[in-house]
Amino acid sequence: MPIRVPSLAAALIAAASTLALSACASLDMATNSQPEPEFVLEDYFAGKTLAYGTFEDRSSKVMRTFSVVTYGSKTNSGFTLDEQFLWSDGERQRRTWTFTKLSEGLYEGRAGDVEGVAKITNRGNAIRIQYDLNVPYKGKTIKLRFDDWSHLVADGVAINRADVSKFGIHVGRATLSFIKPDAERPVADELEKSFTQ
Repeated sequence: MPIRVPSLAAALIAAASTLALSACASLDMATNSQPEPEFVLEDYFAGKTLAYGTFEDRSSKVMRTFSVVTYGSKTNSGFTLDEQFLWSDGERQRRTWTFTKLSEGLYEGRAGDVEGVAKITNRGNAIRIQYDLNVPYKGKTIKLRFDDWSHLVADGVAINRADVSKFGIHVGRATLSFIKPDAERPVADELEKSFTQ
């Protein structure tokens, strides 16, 4: 996920914030997934997906909000995902991911501003993407580590949380909701009926 970090210098000297990061590092697919609903990357992100989110700094202050539209398609060798971002300050960004399925529940991903290869794991209702992203910062480029979890909830909605770190120190978090615009909404429909009864 493209990001701009507003106060990186302050974050890097805040060693206490590593406590939050270490808690995230202990999570894995066995402890942070549920069997249902099944969340399959190339099925869920096929076609158009919308997303809306926030970016918080290390103190949990919301620095920016953003909107996203993605278009995904299967290819002979895997899956591509084109992401377009609009930030609350008017900045626009675009990234195209290429994913290759290595085995059941394991993928690798590549994108232009991603350093090396992203590791993607999948189990039950969870998808985790771990990667290093080259981010513009004060006229230079810095490399940030992303630990990106998405959980499929209901009605085609997935909740995403990406913890961002530098040198192992937590510097921010992006949180967003993915929405499939044409998905049926059985859970929401049932809840709505309960209010009218």
